[in-house]
Amino acid sequence: MRSYVSWLMPGLILLGFALFQFTRASQSAPAFAMSAVHVVQGTVATSDTKRTSVGAGNRATTRVDYVLTLTGRPQNVTFRLDTTPAGGVAAGAGVRLEILEDPEEAFTSGARHPDSGNQIHAVGATVNGTNVYSAAEYVSRSEAAAGSARTYAIVCLLLGLAWAGVVGYVAVRRGAFRDLIPEDWRS
Repeated sequence: MRSYVSWLMPGLILLGFALFQFTRASQSAPAFAMSAVHVVQGTVATSDTKRTSVGAGNRATTRVDYVLTLTGRPQNVTFRLDTTPAGGVAAGAGVRLEILEDPEEAFTSGARHPDSGNQIHAVGATVNGTNVYSAAEYVSRSEAAAGSARTYAIVCLLLGLAWAGVVGYVAVRRGAFRDLIPEDWRS
């Protein structure tokens, strides 16, 4: 009986790896759906680069934020870009931003409270007709990563169960569990 337990270890390792891959698949899923994305178009009034501290404790780091404002909109409503095209974003450039918040609500709030600041993260940006990054690309990459991790998890799960089944079958055929079955139940 003891030797069969050691033969189950590869199956248990495969089942553990399957659990790890399922967790990874759930973490790789997109953070938002494309139906939640709103589009704002306009002309850049100002653009700037700011350093922002992110994290806490010994994991604190500095992130570079590319921030811009639009003409004809409240100047206290800024948009943060993940990256910019080579050469940055010049004032007067036409932009198309994909955001997750309702833009009209942010602009109304910004006009009503001019001393406050409202920074909106752009999940997609197009500058002067050049696509810098888009929400659709992020969603498709995330879905592909989650799908491949889910596939690995299913393969490992099936291999682990098959291994445990083979070891169990061999153990039953060799009578390893015969001592566990009461004498009057045996045929």
